[in-house]
Amino acid sequence: MTVDELLASKDLTPEEWEMHRELIEDCRRNEALIAQNQSVTKENIEKMTAVLDMISVKMVELSVALEKIIGEAEIISLKMLPEDKFYRE
Repeated sequence: MTVDELLASKDLTPEEWEMHRELIEDCRRNEALIAQNQSVTKENIEKMTAVLDMISVKMVELSVALEKIIGEAEIISLKMLPEDKFYRE
């Protein structure tokens, strides 16, 4: 509920309006700041989501590359083993 909606639901007298004028103005300013901060927060979340998606893609690419390197390292390791280390039947 916005400040104006809340005030519309109350039946304030002119004296009550004047008595609470500063508070009402503060609330309206705060309401505007909250709306602005919500907008900025939403933009930041969208940017962060895009960055996290990009990181996820890069992590998959890195994982594939790492698996390839591990496979090549295993082949090299086997090639470097002396003949007597192989089990033969």
